Amino acid sequence: MGELVVKSNDLINASYNLGVVEQRLLLLCIIAARKKDRVLSPSDIFYIHASEYIEQFDVDRSVAYRALAEGIKGIYDSEIKLTSKNSRKKINIRWCWKAEYDEDHATVGVAFTDDVIPLISALEQRFTSYDIDQIAKLTSKYAIRLYELVIAWRSINKTPVFELEDFRNKLGLGVSEYKTMSNFNSNVLNIAIQQINKFTDIKIKVHKHKKGVRIVGFSFELTQRKMKNQNSTKDTFYRLTDSQINMFGNQLSRLHEVAHLAVEGESYEILAAKIKEMLRDPIQQKQFLPHLQNLGFKA
Repeated sequence: MGELVVKSNDLINASYNLGVVEQRLLLLCIIAARKKDRVLSPSDIFYIHASEYIEQFDVDRSVAYRALAEGIKGIYDSEIKLTSKNSRKKINIRWCWKAEYDEDHATVGVAFTDDVIPLISALEQRFTSYDIDQIAKLTSKYAIRLYELVIAWRSINKTPVFELEDFRNKLGLGVSEYKTMSNFNSNVLNIAIQQINKFTDIKIKVHKHKKGVRIVGFSFELTQRKMKNQNSTKDTFYRLTDSQINMFGNQLSRLHEVAHLAVEGESYEILAAKIKEMLRDPIQQKQFLPHLQNLGFKA
């Protein structure tokens, strides 16, 4: 199992245009930020060495060095487009305010902006998490973004309908890119689905929604692949400490995957208290084991 990527759902559903290298590098920086055991600050710089990129994404050394130089510039130049909740207000923010590239030491450094820090570190909000190994073999930038958009709904195994223009924006497509549906299908959507189904822990199926003969949106069904070690922990009970139960109970209560345990209108605090009791029970704990591992629990 690789390192855990954690993003606020606001960030998952945002619109931004980053290439494969830029997305990969950004995910490594987010992982580095998550390892801080304190509140993050814009003054924190998160450094990634070329060797980390090589190991995680299985690329040649020369490719990694070039990726660092190009990727860090792309992140610095890119913006994120957010939609304000319960309104039509659009908000544009930057990923970072400082980007460093040290050619002599083959490292890059990123200092995230004030706006981005809560989107990658504030687990009190709704968030999506996944193992970075799942996207390591994806070579389409659209496949990485589609994986994130779909995996956020794994608790119910289907996504809502993404309206066409909004979906294009979330994938990072420019206004003039692949405008015809045939080009979009062949160069973006089909390739992304094929890569996800071949290389990740889920399989997805697309549904095209039409108004007359015109496609106006897409939704997706997903099924979780059965992992090789999935059955190895099914009969295992872990006696968690009180501090572990408190921490993981709070984190689990924010996951889409356990939302079905909440009664309509129930607060996060009440759901968290319910989950904490379930973590103490040998039978009920089993359903949380995959999520505990994703949240960083190690036996």
